[in-house]
Amino acid sequence: MKTPKILIKQILFIILGLVVLSGCDREETLQPTTIFEGEAESTDPLDIFLKKEFRDPYGCDVIYKFVDRYIDPTKSAVPPRREVVQPIAELIKQAWIEPYNKASDQGESFLKTYFPAEIVLIGSPLFNGDGTITLGVADAGVRVTLTQANNFAPDNTAWIIQTFRTLHHEFAHIVDQNFNFDVESFFKISSDDYTSQGTWTTLIAGGDENSAASINNAIVRGMVTPYGTSAVGEDFAEIIARIVTTDPAVFEATYITPIDCSAMGAPANCAEINTGKARIKQKYDAVVKYMKEDVGIDLLTVRDEFLNSIN
Repeated sequence: MKTPKILIKQILFIILGLVVLSGCDREETLQPTTIFEGEAESTDPLDIFLKKEFRDPYGCDVIYKFVDRYIDPTKSAVPPRREVVQPIAELIKQAWIEPYNKASDQGESFLKTYFPAEIVLIGSPLFNGDGTITLGVADAGVRVTLTQANNFAPDNTAWIIQTFRTLHHEFAHIVDQNFNFDVESFFKISSDDYTSQGTWTTLIAGGDENSAASINNAIVRGMVTPYGTSAVGEDFAEIIARIVTTDPAVFEATYITPIDCSAMGAPANCAEINTGKARIKQKYDAVVKYMKEDVGIDLLTVRDEFLNSIN
């Protein structure tokens, strides 16, 4: 017969094991928080600005100094130039924070709850070993990494649109991690038309993912970009990013309005494109409804405020 002392040790061991397993299970759904207590406060004017505008109101640390732990060891990158950091931070506030604050039924409280604990700025793209580049990363709902900061210029509209497509894409993942979008029903709209692992780049025509040919290759599959075909989660994030950063008339013409297949010059795969556009309309309606009813965000208000902020 086992002694009480041995039984107590076994019970404690079992309890400890359950606590460890519970911690692992919850890691992906922890609310974004950062602990700043104990840090020596910087007297650098740039750091003071970032603290006032991001850390104090949103609990977010904007990281611009090069730190190895923020870079996947399989990738390479360079840090941002110091002079671009504050203008980019101001643009993030203007074209992300303010639109969401105006579109949320919680006002500023929404982003104060769900804003990522860290925004990491990298000067270049993240160069991958397979020759592709990574434009942004969202990590477990607590960190967003933005790349190509060194390309920033106030009049570089192409850079602003691409960067904020990336940002709104990554934030869509954070929203999904917290509000659990119904990906199963979303997946069924296009199911068999998602690309197999690692093959989405074959849909890129002429090396430009945003070319008309590349976009049409995605549309026939019911997605808005080639990258959106890579997985249902990326499809969800890509359509949100395109809705927010695209003029509504352009979005409608590109992704929703059917082509007249009897017209002269209609593409040979006109019927396939129209089928894909009908699927995109289903997804458009689904994400707008989800954001409004489940998240409390009017996505079309986010779009209008974003577009006004950069024009």
